[in-house]
Amino acid sequence: MNAKNKVLFLVCLSCLAFPASSWAISSVNVPLNSWVYNALDRLEAYGLIESALSGTKPYSRLEAARLTAEGFKKWEELPSPKKSSGFADKTLIPSLLERLKKEFKVELVELGILEGPRAHTYLKPVDEVILKYIFQTDNPVLRPQNGFPQTHTIYPIYNNDGIIYRKHHNFSLEVQGEGRLWNHFSLFYRPILKVSESEGSEVQLEKGYLKVGGAKIELEVGRDSLWWGPGYHGALLMTNNARPFDLIKLSNSQPFLVPILGPFKFNLFLSRLDYGEPAVAKPLLYGLRLNIKPHPILEFGISHIVIFEGEGRRDLSLSDYVSILYSNRNLSGKLESNQQVAIDLVLRWPNFDKILPMARSLKFYGEYGAEDTGFLPDRRAFLLGLVLNDLFLLGRLNLQMEYTNTSPRDVPGAWYSHGLYPPIYHERIFGHHVGSNGEDIFIRLTAYLSEKILLGTDFNAETHGKRDAIQTNSYQWGADVDYLINDRMNLKGRYILEKFKDPNSIAGGDSARHLFGMEFRLTF
Repeated sequence: MNAKNKVLFLVCLSCLAFPASSWAISSVNVPLNSWVYNALDRLEAYGLIESALSGTKPYSRLEAARLTAEGFKKWEELPSPKKSSGFADKTLIPSLLERLKKEFKVELVELGILEGPRAHTYLKPVDEVILKYIFQTDNPVLRPQNGFPQTHTIYPIYNNDGIIYRKHHNFSLEVQGEGRLWNHFSLFYRPILKVSESEGSEVQLEKGYLKVGGAKIELEVGRDSLWWGPGYHGALLMTNNARPFDLIKLSNSQPFLVPILGPFKFNLFLSRLDYGEPAVAKPLLYGLRLNIKPHPILEFGISHIVIFEGEGRRDLSLSDYVSILYSNRNLSGKLESNQQVAIDLVLRWPNFDKILPMARSLKFYGEYGAEDTGFLPDRRAFLLGLVLNDLFLLGRLNLQMEYTNTSPRDVPGAWYSHGLYPPIYHERIFGHHVGSNGEDIFIRLTAYLSEKILLGTDFNAETHGKRDAIQTNSYQWGADVDYLINDRMNLKGRYILEKFKDPNSIAGGDSARHLFGMEFRLTF
């Protein structure tokens, strides 16, 4: 029995161990690019949600509905004067709550929050349609670097499930559907049609999976994306910068309440990567994440991934797998692997305006990761972030700043460049998009003109080859508008100006490019 079959057998057995009477309702996940996460995060910033474990995504729809219900309850408990003190309280918060209530009406009924008939079995062949148009003046920049792959491609659009846009005109059509069978099985699919001026058309299954749930435990089999860590702009180990994985995942759809530790969530998954020479072909990817919240203002997480096995290295015993996954020492030969581990922390300061009337609340977060083994694991990278919610107490502005460094002093090129087992899927890093030996600075300001119109502007500076290497730099200025036409239709527009600095002409010299994009969503 190979490794994948062993894991599938074990996770299936663990699900079947729960008696049928204890099985909970299964629900599909909320896609990582959904507006729902920003809405819930905004409610959490205003102190209306306290139990969210935001470092482990995606949420199931039932989990998002549970958080929506928590927000409603806290809002209803607030005294009336606090609900009429400004734009946020009078307009924005009620608008977000009502929109979430409509989005998760079915799940809120299932949770007993709303009254109505419960749908044990249903199928929504088309739940949402997403149309996109992207125009860019040039192809992505390809720069040489040491390690694997031999080049690092700089994409102006990242964290987008690995979708690549080419020079000039690009169109895409995504159709999303979902269903449920007997409460315990749920199905999700999202095919995509891509059309580019240079490469023609292509149809593929962007995401699609089957889930079975019981006693808050879910087994998911199929194609899906993960995001581990508190970062908005990136994360060290797991993002949706690359294509969604074909995976087997075991997780708890809603947090367990553990004494002292508070709400607790876990993700355990196994996937197989795709690359070959000079790396090992088709290796396994194992991942484990644990997330706790001992206090409403404090959240901790730990993530661990291992890339191992592959063609020519599959004659392994059970003890070999245990040694590979959990041994804290360098192994060689068929037991060699690439391990990464990260710990993260989120600290929220509600009612910050009572200390300093600059922002209503403050959120500080960080992620600290290590590549390779040793005691303690070495070759460290880190990410730091700060969010000021309701800047200047206007109820409209939010400021976000994030800094990432993937250039350890001892081995600057260690991250994302393992010669045999790099953390890459379909030629894109599934960790932070800045890549190996890099530095990333991101600043974003958003402003609500009304409850339906959100404006945003941001700046992103990346350094590639930060230490002991020939450097290139990219600077990106972006502006966007998000317009909620009505409950079913949403329109977004974004413009990006990117300047690439290449003083040594290792990637073609200095260049500049423009990108313009439009997105229209129709929900049924």
